[in-house]
Amino acid sequence: MSIRVVKRGRPSKSDLAAREVKKPKPRTDAEILTDISQRFDILSLLTKGTTANNIRAMVVTGAPGVGKTYTVEQILEQSKVPHEIVRGSLSAINLYMLAYKFRKPGNVIVLDDADSIFNDEEALNILKALCDTSATRKVSYMKEAQQLLAEDIPKSFEFNGAMIFISNLDFQTFVDEGRNKYAQHFEALMSRSLYLDLRLHTRDELGVWVNHIAQNGKIFDRENVPQNLRQPILSFLNTHRNNLRELSIRTLMKSCQLAKGNPSNWEIIARVLLTK
Repeated sequence: MSIRVVKRGRPSKSDLAAREVKKPKPRTDAEILTDISQRFDILSLLTKGTTANNIRAMVVTGAPGVGKTYTVEQILEQSKVPHEIVRGSLSAINLYMLAYKFRKPGNVIVLDDADSIFNDEEALNILKALCDTSATRKVSYMKEAQQLLAEDIPKSFEFNGAMIFISNLDFQTFVDEGRNKYAQHFEALMSRSLYLDLRLHTRDELGVWVNHIAQNGKIFDRENVPQNLRQPILSFLNTHRNNLRELSIRTLMKSCQLAKGNPSNWEIIARVLLTK
């Protein structure tokens, strides 16, 4: 009879090393910029797809003030297709009426920062119907509503337009964690749409993108920022990256305004106004 010896006690260093989960290697600034640039290219491609009636619904997420809405809006304006951009809250009946108005192929509805819709079950159900993947997207509003009668809008119709939902929230993180009350709603909308995360959530990602937009996006040129102030502005944003109240293109614009108006002491003013 053989006897198997079982070791007990504290695990060895080699055992601990084997069990340790390797943390992902931090991305370089170049890697971050390549990734984000590619995602903005995809955003442009998908937006064009909605105007060509090839894309039915898409969800775009990323930090506020990074150019999500600007990119979508520019493409829709250039395409000259019928479209509507709604910023903020929207009731169920108004969403239904808006969908009827823009129900034709090539029409586009953009809901920008309209996360309050997740608190309205009626509006959310209508949104799900508008983004549905079935062959025919039939939308209904069976409640008595004077607005529908006044506008001669039927209680049911087929929607053939496109929906773009823009949010500052990271849907995927909420879904993965599953603890937030909105997680199942986010998951339902992601399931019905093409989901694009611009990967602009951390301060490092935001810092790289803002620096890129300042120079390659021609913000400095557009704002007529003197050459001698451009690098100091970027250095200020980089130095205070983790202490700024907000890091976005808006913060860059504010810094440009302060630097142009007070070239000798703008950094002192900016620290007071822009940092925590």
